Amino acid sequence: MRGAQAARTGPTSRLVTVAQVLLTLAGILYVGVVLEAAAGWPLDPTRSYLSELAALDQPTSALFRGTDLAAGALVVFGLAVLGVAYRRRRAAGHPAATPVQRVTFWALVAFGLATMADALLPLDCALSVGTCAAREEAGAVSAAHHAHTFSSVASGIGSFVASAGIVWLARARRRTPLGLSARLAGALGPVLGIVTGTIGMFGSPLPLGTGIAQRVQIVAFSVVLVLAVQVLRIPQRRSRPREDRTAEVGTEPTASSEASPRDA
Repeated sequence: MRGAQAARTGPTSRLVTVAQVLLTLAGILYVGVVLEAAAGWPLDPTRSYLSELAALDQPTSALFRGTDLAAGALVVFGLAVLGVAYRRRRAAGHPAATPVQRVTFWALVAFGLATMADALLPLDCALSVGTCAAREEAGAVSAAHHAHTFSSVASGIGSFVASAGIVWLARARRRTPLGLSARLAGALGPVLGIVTGTIGMFGSPLPLGTGIAQRVQIVAFSVVLVLAVQVLRIPQRRSRPREDRTAEVGTEPTASSEASPRDA
């Protein structure tokens, strides 16, 4: 029995490693600020949203749309791999994911899909420069431009829920570097997201510093993406009763001592 479980654990661990790599790559691509700096800060970072660099009238459009599309796809694919690992662990007798783990998982999936939609439905123009804001107000923009607002809101909600879940799950290791980093990044992102999102509702031009706050929020959520797999793996249930652990110490455990803790 234990030999069969060990055989299943190997492939499952490899799947978790693959998921970790994919979400780490997604986090690196999603940062965006590094590419913005390399491009010479095409827009004023203090008064513009990072997503404006993907607008169709910007020379950086293809680059930022491509990185967003890749980041979103990596998140979705990485979570699909992690989902397969979850099923295998469950089939091997491990406890099912908790409700918070499931909500966090699906919020990340929603974020990934919405980020892909953001890239496929770009803004016609950067709202912080030229007459773009006036064009939007007059309704002289495309359907994709309008749809971008909804995909951005969906992305923001997904990242908010996922960050809240990461903060909650990381409490189990709040005194470790993993727990501290996850809780800090998970708390910082939503707070700044609410602030910048609320300011954005009043239209352009944005107040000085709004763009910086939004970029810090994006960096924080990129850290959440990098740490997500590890945090989702943190056990959220109490350890087995002592009598159950003692029953496994013998040379040949009985069927009941092997099955009952996992079925509880």
